[in-house]
Amino acid sequence: MWVYNVETLQFLMVNDAAVALYGYSRQDFSKMTIRDIRPPEDVPALLESATQGPRGIEESGVWRHRLKDGRIIFAEISSHAFEFEGRNARLIMAQDVTERLAAEQKTRESEELFRAVSSVTTDVIWDWNVITGNLWWSEGLKTVFGHSPEESRRNLEFWKMRVHPDDLERVLGSTQEAMDSKEQNWEDQYRFFRGDGSIAHVEDSAYIIYDRQRKPVRCVGGMTDVSARKEAEDKLAQQAALLDMARDAIIVHDIDQRILFWNKGAERIYGWTAEEAVGQSLGQLLYCDELDLLTYVAAVVATGDWSGEIAQKRKDGSRIAVEVRCSLMRDGDGSPRSILSINSDITRRLAVEEQLRQAQKLEAVGQLTGGVAHDFNNLLTVILGNAEVLAERLSEDESLRRLAEMTSAAAQKGADLIHRLLAFARRQALEPQAVDLNLLLKDIDGLLRRALSENIEVEFIQSAGLWNALVDPSQLETAILNLCINARDAMPLGGRLMIETRNISIGKDDVDWNADISPGQYVIMAISDTGIGMESHVLTRAFEPFFTTKEVGKGSGLGLSMVFGFAKQSNGHVKIYSKPGQGTTVKMYLPKAIQAKKEVRSYANHAILPKGSEKILLVEDDELVLSYVAAQLENLGYQIISARNGQEGLHALREIADIDLLFTDVIMPGSLNGCQLAEEARKIQPSIPILLTSGYAENAIVHQGRLDLGVDFLTKPYRPRDLAAKVRLILDGKSGRQFI
Repeated sequence: MWVYNVETLQFLMVNDAAVALYGYSRQDFSKMTIRDIRPPEDVPALLESATQGPRGIEESGVWRHRLKDGRIIFAEISSHAFEFEGRNARLIMAQDVTERLAAEQKTRESEELFRAVSSVTTDVIWDWNVITGNLWWSEGLKTVFGHSPEESRRNLEFWKMRVHPDDLERVLGSTQEAMDSKEQNWEDQYRFFRGDGSIAHVEDSAYIIYDRQRKPVRCVGGMTDVSARKEAEDKLAQQAALLDMARDAIIVHDIDQRILFWNKGAERIYGWTAEEAVGQSLGQLLYCDELDLLTYVAAVVATGDWSGEIAQKRKDGSRIAVEVRCSLMRDGDGSPRSILSINSDITRRLAVEEQLRQAQKLEAVGQLTGGVAHDFNNLLTVILGNAEVLAERLSEDESLRRLAEMTSAAAQKGADLIHRLLAFARRQALEPQAVDLNLLLKDIDGLLRRALSENIEVEFIQSAGLWNALVDPSQLETAILNLCINARDAMPLGGRLMIETRNISIGKDDVDWNADISPGQYVIMAISDTGIGMESHVLTRAFEPFFTTKEVGKGSGLGLSMVFGFAKQSNGHVKIYSKPGQGTTVKMYLPKAIQAKKEVRSYANHAILPKGSEKILLVEDDELVLSYVAAQLENLGYQIISARNGQEGLHALREIADIDLLFTDVIMPGSLNGCQLAEEARKIQPSIPILLTSGYAENAIVHQGRLDLGVDFLTKPYRPRDLAAKVRLILDGKSGRQFI
C-alpha cells in the first residue's frame, strides 16, 4: 500500500508490504514517483492518464510494475482519492497477481485448444462439472446425433433422458464405480437416442479429475458413434455363426502358416478351440510332416488354388485323413496375403470305402468258391466215403488200407479247404445256439493243450456271470483252435497264451466302432500271446485270404480270414491288436443269446453205426453221389427209392404213399430244386421228415448265414458215420435241428 501526490506523482507514504514487494527502502520511495515503478514503455500512458485528471473517487485495474531488480510483475490496483496533509492524494492498494494471471492465461489457452479440438474431431466432446452438475457439449453433438449443444448444456439430465433405459442403470453404475475406485479413466458402451428418435450405438470414455482430497470434480470425455461398426460386427458375427454351422473345418492362415481364423467345425474335427489355435503355426499344430504343408502352400501360391487328400493329426495325437480345398487370398496390390482352407474329415469315408472293397473281395471269393464248392464237395463226398469204406474192409491188408487212409486224409484236407473258403466268404451254413463260452473252453481244454507246445503256458481268465453267446459251437471251436495255433507259431521259443471271456455293451455313441459292428450286447473271447507281434503293414492284411508270413507249406493263409468271416456271419466282429515284440491280441465279439442253452443228443461219435429199415426217397442229380449214398443207406438196412432230379422226386412222392424220409440235394438242375421239392412234399405228406444236403447251399436254405427254422441239413462232404447218425436222428424224431 502506498499514497502518492496526484499532481507530482511522488510517493508520500509506503507500508512494509510495499517495501518487501518492490525491494525499495522507504528512503528510496520518498525520492521516487510512481512512474519510477513502471516499465519505460508504460510511462507515456501513465503521464497521459495523469494529465487527464482524476477519473473518480475509486479506480481499479491491473498494471505492469517494475521491481528494483528489474523484474516485471502484474499488480491489481485499487485506488481511492482523498486529501493527505492538505494535498490531493490517492491511496493505492496493490496485489501481485502475476502467477494468477499466468495460470488464467494457461487455462484460456487450454480452453481454446480444447474448443479447437472439439470443433474438428468426429467424436462428441463433453465436459462435466461433477460439483455443479453442468455439462458442456461440443458442436459434434448436433453434427453426429442431431441434438443442439446449447439446449443440452444445462445439466446431466439431458444425457440421462437420451441413454436407452435398458442401459442407463448399468452405465451410471460403471461411472460411479470408477469414481469410487479412484480410477483415472472410464469407458463403456451403450445405446443413445438421436434427435430423430433413432438409436445409435456409442462408445464413451472419459478422464476423471480429482481434487486434493481425491474427490471427483470434473470429467472430460468423448463419445463416438460406432453404429456402422456395430452393424458390420453383427454381420460378421452372423457370417461367423454360419461358418460355425458348417461341419467342415474352415481355416484361414497367412503365407507364413500363422492361423488367422478357426471355425467351430475345425474345433470339432481337430479338438483345439479357436482360442488355442489362432496365432499358432498350422504346420506344428496339424501336420506330422510339415513338408506336406509346404508343398500345398507353394502350389496354392503358384496357381491360386489346390485340392487333395492330406494326413493330419488331432489334439489327442490321433491321425486323420482330410480332404483339403484351398484358395489364395490377395491384398489390394495383388500380393499373396492368406490362404482359405476348407477341410473335410474323410477318415470314416475311407474306412467305409475300404470295407466296401473288402466286401467286394469277399463277394468275388464267394462267387469263385460257390462256383466250385457244389461240384467239388459232391466229388469229395464219394471219395471220402468210399475211402473210409475201403479202409474198413481192407483192415487185414495193411498196405492197401494205408492207401485208403491216405485217400481219405487227402479228401478231408480238400473238404477243409472248401470249408475255410466258404467261412471267409460268409457262405457256410451256420446253426447258432446259446453257448456258454466258459463251458466250451473247458470241454476243448485238452484239445488246445495238445495242439500247443509244452513250453507255452496257458491261462484262462473267465468272468463270472458270463452271458451265453449266440453262435455255432462247432465253428467257434474251429476258430479258437485256429487262433491258438497262430499264437503257438508266433512263440517258437515258448511264452504265454491267455484266453479271456467277458461281457460288453456297445452303444450308439461308441465312435471307435464306426460301421464295423451294430450297437448291442456281446460276449468277448480274447486270445492273447506274448509272441513276436506284427508290423503295421502285416496287420492291415492279416484278414486277407491266402495272405501268410509263414514258410511255404506251413500255412494256407486262411486261418484268420476264416475267423473273420465266421465272426461277421455270426453278426459279430473281430478286432486285432499287435505291435512288433509286444505280442498279439485277437478279440471276437459274439452276440449275446436270448434263448436258453439247449442240450442236443447226437449219434455222430458212436462206434457202431445206427441202422434202420424205413423207406427213404433219395433225390440227387450227381450220379456218383447218388450211387454212393444209396449203397451206404442200403448197407444200413434202409429201403431206397432213387430220383435224379426234383421232378422225378415229386413223381415218386405222388405215387408212393409210405415214404418215411425225403433226403434231397438242394442245388439241382431243372425247375424244381431241393427246397421247392420239400415244400411240395409237405403238401402231399404234411408230416414227412425232410433232410437237405449240399456242399454250397447259398440262399436256398441259409439266410444271413443261418439255417431256416425247422430245416435239417447235412453238409457235404460227409462221412458214412455222419450220414448214418443224421438219418437215424431224424427218423427217431430227435434231430433238434442237429447240424453235422
